[in-house]
Amino acid sequence: MRSNRALQSKELLKSLNPKGWPVRITDFPSGSALVGGSIRDGLLKKLSRKPDLDFVLPINTIEFTRKLATKINATFVMLDEARDIARIVVDGWTLDFARLVGDNLRDDLLRRDFRINAIALRLGSEPQLFDPTGGIDDIYSKKIVAISEKNLIDDPLRIIRGFRLMCELNFEIEKETKRFLKNNVSKLIDVSPERIKTEILKIVDAEWDHSFWKTYLELQLFKNWNDNDIPNKVVNQKEHYSKELKDAFPLARLICLISDDGLSKLTFSKNQIQRCRTLRFWMRKINNFGLENLTEDERFQLHIDLEEDLPSLILFLENKYVNEWFKRWKDPSDALFHPSSPINGHLLQKALMIPPGPSLGKLMRYLAKEKAYSRLFTNQEALQVARKWTLENSPFL
Repeated sequence: MRSNRALQSKELLKSLNPKGWPVRITDFPSGSALVGGSIRDGLLKKLSRKPDLDFVLPINTIEFTRKLATKINATFVMLDEARDIARIVVDGWTLDFARLVGDNLRDDLLRRDFRINAIALRLGSEPQLFDPTGGIDDIYSKKIVAISEKNLIDDPLRIIRGFRLMCELNFEIEKETKRFLKNNVSKLIDVSPERIKTEILKIVDAEWDHSFWKTYLELQLFKNWNDNDIPNKVVNQKEHYSKELKDAFPLARLICLISDDGLSKLTFSKNQIQRCRTLRFWMRKINNFGLENLTEDERFQLHIDLEEDLPSLILFLENKYVNEWFKRWKDPSDALFHPSSPINGHLLQKALMIPPGPSLGKLMRYLAKEKAYSRLFTNQEALQVARKWTLENSPFL
């Protein structure tokens, strides 16, 4: 066992490539260790080129980090003065430093959330993996197991993190751990909105399969921020989907997980809220009336409102529409899926001697709609239609 663990330690250190770090292992005081996601991702062989690195130190961390930042010409960031946590950022790297909690490294790791996150690599001349809870076995069996229910309650955000790790790693949440999460969902109301938002954004960006959605529905993690009636149909991120459709999943999932009011309470940006509100509006309209029953004007407005986010709507549509809609959306010359006036406003003003204003905007919209439904083919036709519309509708004539 010891020889296997020693080999694991060497292989992990090799994959972490400390020679490429902006700091040296010799910079750290005795008793320091690397912990967190980089250990887990290294064992899974999923490390990025510049992974975020989390260290625990047995000394005054803020003072050490400040001096280290000066030494390597990095940016120092105070994260939590009371808990002695700081960060340095340099050349695309983010390194976090925290004071060891408890009397030793074992105490520190036993206070963490899940066993897969309670693994450390002791730094020194001979790197040594330290796994007091069995997290390495969990990694290889693809399970998320809580160290204790108390640890989750100590920081309720860990309840969401468990589900987020499931989505990101394609792991299964152990039965007892799932019970811990479900029993304490109500405590999420005490977590800051900004921290919850960060976890949600990671969740919607992850790849899901049907089992993940089933687990979410069982846990109802965001029931305090979700009272909407959008069907939960966006579940599978299939390999055969194009990049554009895969990129559409985060927004589609977000409207399933969080209501507009919930997005506001969780401090999402005005742009994010508006995009969700628009997508949700058209989803409800289609659900209530049917896509084929939209009027010509409604269909045109749909493509104006959702020109950029249409792939997110496509993910909700019946299969018979998906390929055709996506093909047309990818064609920038499709006049319905990418509405635009055949004549720009400057030329219309010059040709028709009309001033800028709301009427000009209405005229351009009318021309764009006629073009979208193939009732205009040439600029000359568009100009004739514009003259007729102006005579019939312009208040300044």
